[in-house]
Amino acid sequence: MYPIHFFESIPSTNILAKKLAGAGAIHGTAVIAANQTEGRGRLGKSWYSAPGKGLYCSILVRPDVAIEDYPQITLVAGLAVALVLDRITGECSQLKWPNDIYFSGRKVAGILTESSSMMNALDARYAVVGIGLNINHIPEDFPPDLRTLVTSLFVETQTEFAVEDLFQTIRLELLSLLQIFSDGGFQQLLTQWRKKDYLLGKEMECVSSEGKRIRGVSLGPDDGGQLHVRDTSGRIHEVLSGDVRLATS
Repeated sequence: MYPIHFFESIPSTNILAKKLAGAGAIHGTAVIAANQTEGRGRLGKSWYSAPGKGLYCSILVRPDVAIEDYPQITLVAGLAVALVLDRITGECSQLKWPNDIYFSGRKVAGILTESSSMMNALDARYAVVGIGLNINHIPEDFPPDLRTLVTSLFVETQTEFAVEDLFQTIRLELLSLLQIFSDGGFQQLLTQWRKKDYLLGKEMECVSSEGKRIRGVSLGPDDGGQLHVRDTSGRIHEVLSGDVRLATS
Protein backbone atom coordinates (compact mmCIF):
# COMPACT_ATOMS: atom_id res chain seq x y z
CA MET A 1 0.00 0.00 0.00
CA TYR A 2 1.33 3.45 -0.88
CA PRO A 3 1.86 5.64 2.21
CA ILE A 4 -0.39 8.66 2.83
CA HIS A 5 0.50 11.53 5.14
CA PHE A 6 -2.67 13.50 5.96
CA PHE A 7 -2.84 16.91 7.64
CA GLU A 8 -5.74 19.15 8.56
CA SER A 9 -3.59 22.18 7.71
CA ILE A 10 -0.10 22.54 6.29
CA PRO A 11 1.78 25.35 4.55
CA SER A 12 2.50 23.37 1.36
CA THR A 13 2.13 19.67 0.53
CA ASN A 14 4.94 19.94 -2.04
CA ILE A 15 7.41 21.21 0.52
CA LEU A 16 6.77 18.30 2.88
CA ALA A 17 6.73 15.76 0.05
CA LYS A 18 10.18 16.91 -1.05
CA LYS A 19 11.47 16.49 2.50
CA LEU A 20 10.06 12.96 2.61
CA ALA A 21 11.62 12.22 -0.78
CA GLY A 22 15.00 13.37 0.46
CA ALA A 23 14.64 11.01 3.42
CA GLY A 24 14.03 8.07 1.08
CA ALA A 25 10.23 7.88 0.83
CA ILE A 26 9.06 5.41 -1.79
CA HIS A 27 7.42 5.93 -5.18
CA GLY A 28 3.71 6.69 -4.72
CA THR A 29 4.01 8.28 -1.28
CA ALA A 30 1.52 11.13 -0.92
CA VAL A 31 0.94 14.17 1.27
CA ILE A 32 -2.63 15.45 1.42
CA ALA A 33 -4.10 18.37 3.36
CA ALA A 34 -7.58 19.63 4.07
CA ASN A 35 -6.13 23.12 3.92
CA GLN A 36 -2.93 24.73 2.63
CA THR A 37 -1.89 28.07 4.07
CA GLU A 38 0.86 28.68 1.50
CA GLY A 39 -0.34 26.73 -1.52
CA ARG A 40 1.72 27.44 -4.63
CA GLY A 41 1.24 27.31 -8.36
CA ARG A 42 3.77 27.66 -11.16
CA LEU A 43 5.90 30.80 -11.59
CA GLY A 44 5.59 31.69 -7.92
CA LYS A 45 1.83 32.15 -8.08
CA SER A 46 -0.33 31.21 -5.11
CA TRP A 47 -3.01 28.51 -5.20
CA TYR A 48 -6.24 29.39 -3.40
CA SER A 49 -7.11 26.48 -1.08
CA ALA A 50 -10.62 26.71 0.36
CA PRO A 51 -10.52 24.54 3.51
CA GLY A 52 -12.20 21.18 3.09
CA LYS A 53 -13.54 21.95 -0.38
CA GLY A 54 -10.81 20.73 -2.69
CA LEU A 55 -7.99 18.27 -3.22
CA TYR A 56 -4.61 19.62 -2.19
CA CYS A 57 -2.01 16.89 -2.46
CA SER A 58 1.49 16.02 -3.59
CA ILE A 59 2.53 12.62 -4.90
CA LEU A 60 6.15 11.52 -4.87
CA VAL A 61 7.17 9.62 -8.01
CA ARG A 62 10.40 7.98 -9.05
CA PRO A 63 9.84 7.08 -12.71
CA ASP A 64 12.43 5.15 -14.64
CA VAL A 65 12.88 7.76 -17.36
CA ALA A 66 15.81 9.69 -18.76
CA ILE A 67 16.79 13.00 -17.18
CA GLU A 68 15.73 14.95 -20.27
CA ASP A 69 12.24 13.42 -20.09
CA TYR A 70 11.41 14.65 -16.59
CA PRO A 71 9.61 17.80 -17.87
CA GLN A 72 7.07 15.51 -19.55
CA ILE A 73 5.88 14.30 -16.13
CA THR A 74 3.73 17.44 -15.85
CA LEU A 75 1.87 16.58 -19.06
CA VAL A 76 1.39 12.98 -17.92
CA ALA A 77 0.02 14.18 -14.58
CA GLY A 78 -2.39 16.60 -16.22
CA LEU A 79 -3.68 13.84 -18.47
CA ALA A 80 -4.17 11.53 -15.49
CA VAL A 81 -6.29 14.11 -13.68
CA ALA A 82 -8.28 14.95 -16.82
CA LEU A 83 -9.10 11.32 -17.60
CA VAL A 84 -10.36 10.73 -14.07
CA LEU A 85 -12.52 13.87 -14.17
CA ASP A 86 -14.03 12.82 -17.49
CA ARG A 87 -14.98 9.43 -16.07
CA ILE A 88 -16.61 10.69 -12.90
CA THR A 89 -18.42 13.69 -14.37
CA GLY A 90 -19.29 12.60 -17.90
CA GLU A 91 -17.92 15.95 -19.03
CA CYS A 92 -15.03 16.57 -21.44
CA SER A 93 -12.13 18.34 -19.80
CA GLN A 94 -9.38 20.13 -21.67
CA LEU A 95 -5.67 20.59 -21.00
CA LYS A 96 -3.96 23.96 -21.14
CA TRP A 97 -0.24 23.52 -21.71
CA PRO A 98 1.65 22.74 -19.65
CA ASN A 99 -0.16 22.17 -16.38
CA ASP A 100 -3.81 23.23 -16.16
CA ILE A 101 -7.10 21.34 -16.50
CA TYR A 102 -10.16 23.22 -17.77
CA PHE A 103 -13.92 22.74 -17.86
CA SER A 104 -16.11 25.06 -19.93
CA GLY A 105 -13.20 27.44 -20.54
CA ARG A 106 -12.40 27.83 -16.84
CA LYS A 107 -9.66 26.32 -14.71
CA VAL A 108 -10.64 23.46 -12.43
CA ALA A 109 -7.22 22.06 -11.54
CA GLY A 110 -3.51 22.78 -11.76
CA ILE A 111 -0.29 20.80 -11.53
CA LEU A 112 2.98 21.91 -9.93
CA THR A 113 5.82 19.45 -10.57
CA GLU A 114 9.13 19.91 -8.79
CA SER A 115 12.13 17.64 -9.27
CA SER A 116 15.24 16.71 -7.39
CA SER A 117 18.59 17.72 -8.75
CA MET A 118 19.33 15.73 -11.84
CA MET A 119 22.85 15.42 -10.52
CA ASN A 120 21.52 12.99 -7.92
CA ALA A 121 22.27 9.31 -8.30
CA LEU A 122 19.65 7.46 -10.33
CA ASP A 123 18.05 5.85 -7.28
CA ALA A 124 17.86 9.23 -5.51
CA ARG A 125 16.06 11.12 -8.27
CA TYR A 126 12.41 11.99 -7.85
CA ALA A 127 9.64 14.33 -8.85
CA VAL A 128 6.89 15.67 -6.63
CA VAL A 129 3.59 16.15 -8.44
CA GLY A 130 1.47 18.74 -6.65
CA ILE A 131 -2.22 18.69 -7.57
CA GLY A 132 -4.77 21.34 -6.71
CA LEU A 133 -8.33 20.44 -7.71
CA ASN A 134 -11.49 22.46 -7.07
CA ILE A 135 -14.09 19.89 -6.02
CA ASN A 136 -16.99 21.01 -3.84
CA HIS A 137 -16.52 24.77 -4.13
CA ILE A 138 -19.40 27.11 -4.86
CA PRO A 139 -18.64 30.41 -6.63
CA GLU A 140 -18.69 32.34 -3.35
CA ASP A 141 -15.78 30.21 -2.07
CA PHE A 142 -13.46 31.93 -4.55
CA PRO A 143 -12.15 35.49 -4.31
CA PRO A 144 -14.24 37.84 -6.51
CA ASP A 145 -11.43 38.35 -9.01
CA LEU A 146 -11.24 34.59 -9.69
CA ARG A 147 -14.92 33.75 -10.06
CA THR A 148 -15.05 34.22 -13.83
CA LEU A 149 -11.77 32.36 -14.33
CA VAL A 150 -12.17 29.18 -12.28
CA THR A 151 -14.76 26.50 -11.70
CA SER A 152 -15.27 23.37 -9.60
CA LEU A 153 -16.67 19.89 -10.09
CA PHE A 154 -19.71 20.90 -8.05
CA VAL A 155 -20.34 24.00 -10.18
CA GLU A 156 -20.10 21.90 -13.34
CA THR A 157 -22.21 18.92 -12.19
CA GLN A 158 -24.22 20.06 -9.13
CA THR A 159 -22.86 16.94 -7.43
CA GLU A 160 -20.67 16.69 -4.35
CA PHE A 161 -17.69 14.33 -4.44
CA ALA A 162 -15.74 12.60 -1.68
CA VAL A 163 -12.30 14.20 -1.68
CA GLU A 164 -10.43 11.15 -0.35
CA ASP A 165 -12.02 8.79 -2.89
CA LEU A 166 -11.14 11.15 -5.71
CA PHE A 167 -7.57 11.41 -4.45
CA GLN A 168 -7.15 7.63 -4.44
CA THR A 169 -8.50 7.36 -7.98
CA ILE A 170 -6.23 10.13 -9.27
CA ARG A 171 -3.15 8.69 -7.60
CA LEU A 172 -3.74 5.26 -9.12
CA GLU A 173 -4.30 6.80 -12.56
CA LEU A 174 -1.14 8.87 -12.28
CA LEU A 175 0.99 5.89 -11.27
CA SER A 176 -0.54 3.81 -14.06
CA LEU A 177 0.23 6.42 -16.73
CA LEU A 178 3.72 6.92 -15.36
CA GLN A 179 4.33 3.19 -15.76
CA ILE A 180 3.31 3.48 -19.41
CA PHE A 181 5.64 6.46 -19.69
CA SER A 182 8.50 4.57 -18.05
CA ASP A 183 7.98 1.63 -20.39
CA GLY A 184 8.54 3.91 -23.38
CA GLY A 185 5.02 5.01 -24.12
CA PHE A 186 5.06 8.81 -23.94
CA GLN A 187 3.88 9.08 -27.55
CA GLN A 188 0.73 7.14 -26.72
CA LEU A 189 0.04 9.46 -23.80
CA LEU A 190 0.84 12.52 -25.87
CA THR A 191 -1.69 11.40 -28.49
CA GLN A 192 -4.36 11.40 -25.78
CA TRP A 193 -3.13 14.73 -24.43
CA ARG A 194 -3.38 16.36 -27.86
CA LYS A 195 -7.05 15.39 -28.12
CA LYS A 196 -7.69 17.61 -25.10
CA ASP A 197 -5.52 20.55 -26.15
CA TYR A 198 -7.31 23.72 -25.02
CA LEU A 199 -4.95 26.09 -26.83
CA LEU A 200 -4.62 24.35 -30.20
CA GLY A 201 -5.43 26.72 -33.06
CA LYS A 202 -6.16 29.63 -30.73
CA GLU A 203 -4.39 32.97 -30.71
CA MET A 204 -2.28 33.32 -27.62
CA GLU A 205 0.42 35.36 -25.93
CA CYS A 206 3.54 33.79 -24.46
CA VAL A 207 7.29 34.07 -24.04
CA SER A 208 9.48 32.32 -26.60
CA SER A 209 12.59 30.30 -25.75
CA GLU A 210 14.53 33.40 -26.84
CA GLY A 211 12.92 35.40 -24.05
CA LYS A 212 10.71 37.47 -26.37
CA ARG A 213 7.02 38.06 -25.74
CA ILE A 214 5.14 36.91 -28.82
CA ARG A 215 1.60 36.67 -30.09
CA GLY A 216 0.56 33.87 -32.41
CA VAL A 217 -1.47 30.73 -33.00
CA SER A 218 -0.78 27.65 -30.92
CA LEU A 219 0.42 24.63 -32.90
CA GLY A 220 0.29 22.38 -29.85
CA PRO A 221 3.13 20.40 -28.27
CA ASP A 222 5.74 18.59 -30.37
CA ASP A 223 6.73 14.97 -29.83
CA GLY A 224 8.79 15.98 -26.81
CA GLY A 225 5.92 17.89 -25.24
CA GLN A 226 7.30 21.37 -26.00
CA LEU A 227 4.72 23.93 -27.16
CA HIS A 228 5.16 25.78 -30.48
CA VAL A 229 3.46 28.93 -31.75
CA ARG A 230 3.30 30.48 -35.22
CA ASP A 231 3.46 34.29 -35.15
CA THR A 232 1.83 36.69 -37.62
CA SER A 233 4.90 36.60 -39.89
CA GLY A 234 4.72 32.82 -40.13
CA ARG A 235 7.77 32.18 -37.96
CA ILE A 236 7.45 29.24 -35.57
CA HIS A 237 8.65 29.72 -31.99
CA GLU A 238 9.35 27.24 -29.23
CA VAL A 239 7.60 28.46 -26.11
CA LEU A 240 9.39 28.95 -22.84
CA SER A 241 7.77 26.98 -20.04
CA GLY A 242 6.26 30.11 -18.61
CA ASP A 243 3.06 32.13 -18.55
CA VAL A 244 0.83 31.15 -21.48
CA ARG A 245 -2.54 32.85 -22.00
CA LEU A 246 -5.14 33.43 -24.65
CA ALA A 247 -4.64 36.68 -26.52
CA THR A 248 -6.97 39.56 -25.78
CA SER A 249 -8.20 41.93 -28.46
